[in-house]
Amino acid sequence: MFFPRPLYTAAISLLSLIFYLPAFDAIAATPSVETLKTHITALVNSHNERSSDSAITRTIKILTPAEQLSSLCATPELSVAGNNRRLTGNKSIIAQCGNKRKFIQISVQAQGTWWTARHGIKPGSVIDANDIEPRSGSLDRLPAGLIFDRESIVGQTATRTINKGQPVVENQLRKGWSVVSGQEVDVLATGEGFQIRIKAKALDSAAAGQPVRLSTRSGQIVTGTVTPDGKVHINLKE
Repeated sequence: MFFPRPLYTAAISLLSLIFYLPAFDAIAATPSVETLKTHITALVNSHNERSSDSAITRTIKILTPAEQLSSLCATPELSVAGNNRRLTGNKSIIAQCGNKRKFIQISVQAQGTWWTARHGIKPGSVIDANDIEPRSGSLDRLPAGLIFDRESIVGQTATRTINKGQPVVENQLRKGWSVVSGQEVDVLATGEGFQIRIKAKALDSAAAGQPVRLSTRSGQIVTGTVTPDGKVHINLKE
């Protein structure tokens, strides 16, 4: 069958448009790499969120090739794979589109300010503000558990030697003891409608808010909770 050339050209154009539209819709439904990077950056920041993280600047790079991301839906549900809370390094992001799941590989770099020992700090030393100093730069090669808030270090007790220039990390510190083993402490025992104040000997060292075992003058062993003022409270209602 013969078609006039103008009609033939119009038919070809219409067919091209019909077959092109689904592909166009698929492309339009895929988030751009920059949009995806913005959402992943927000996710990584919330995954590592701590009160002191406002001073940390993270840079996200998507390692998965762009052509492999073209099958994603417009608004994939994103989550971080595993329990990896390292500040930097390679991570996997799960992109969930209905029943379909895709893993996106990313690299995370970070800049920030952390705290180091100004001089050698011995185990058992209570750290004050003059014992530490700030350092700023890349966090890529630094150990996990870095502390970025000075107030989270000052007043803590070193559990091991911290060498000069060494970053201060969480597992090197403990709260200062409010009660020391062998110390005689004031104890307030409360019950239903009564209070008893006695003296007892601490059998453990403990910080405020922690449990401590006590030996009363009658030889009875009881357990109470250390209060911020160094006393011990026992709740007999429980």
